[in-house]
Amino acid sequence: MKALRKIIRLIRTRKTLTEIYGNEEWMTRLIKCQSEIVRLDGNPYYNSVYKDAEPACWCHLAKWLAEDAKNLSTKRVLDIGCAYGTLSLFCKDLFGADIYCVDVNPGYMSKSLIETYGFRFFSANIEVDELPWRTSFDVILLTEVLEHFNFHPVPTLKKIAGLLSPGGRLYLSTPDSAEWGRQKKYYKKVDDIPKPGAGQMQFIDDHIYHYNKREIMKVVDDSGLRVIRFDYAPGVAERHFNMALAPK
Repeated sequence: MKALRKIIRLIRTRKTLTEIYGNEEWMTRLIKCQSEIVRLDGNPYYNSVYKDAEPACWCHLAKWLAEDAKNLSTKRVLDIGCAYGTLSLFCKDLFGADIYCVDVNPGYMSKSLIETYGFRFFSANIEVDELPWRTSFDVILLTEVLEHFNFHPVPTLKKIAGLLSPGGRLYLSTPDSAEWGRQKKYYKKVDDIPKPGAGQMQFIDDHIYHYNKREIMKVVDDSGLRVIRFDYAPGVAERHFNMALAPK
């Protein structure tokens, strides 16, 4: 029954997003990018479920990126947790920029997409691994990744902030615990989460922690970042924080 309700919510959310944003250029671009990924890859899960669900988690970020493309000079984009590459391709289409992609799982993004659009892909865990590129980035994407961090988020967010070019922005989305509920399987509060390198080596692919608004704002501030834009995306079943951030 719960699964059925989620499917119904997914259908309604997609319809609502299309009704609200269907005539806007960025939404048309986004749908075109998703269709291109389906054409190049044909992954059945992406085609049947994922592509319809993902915009509900970060729709405001896509809209903001399109608005910022009119004013910001963007030569390099880093997509951390790029998954199937929807926002990577969206940024390629928007900015014409060089796209750098990182994901723990190398199996999500198709080789056809990487080769066709010249993406630079590297499989790594941003929390503990060094990236192979010695450059800065005008735009960094961190969508639906923070909740998967195995370690305390501040050191890694500081690391990511240090990769931004002057005037660069970090676009972040993550579940809001006010609707998702607390994830208490691993830690009861943020301060219980260990710092990177504190013994654990094997990556746990799960939602490790769900943040409330007070916690996410403190994490952002402690990481040397400030909030440029903030909103809630509806999500498939529960809402997500959408944030555009810049160094203080």
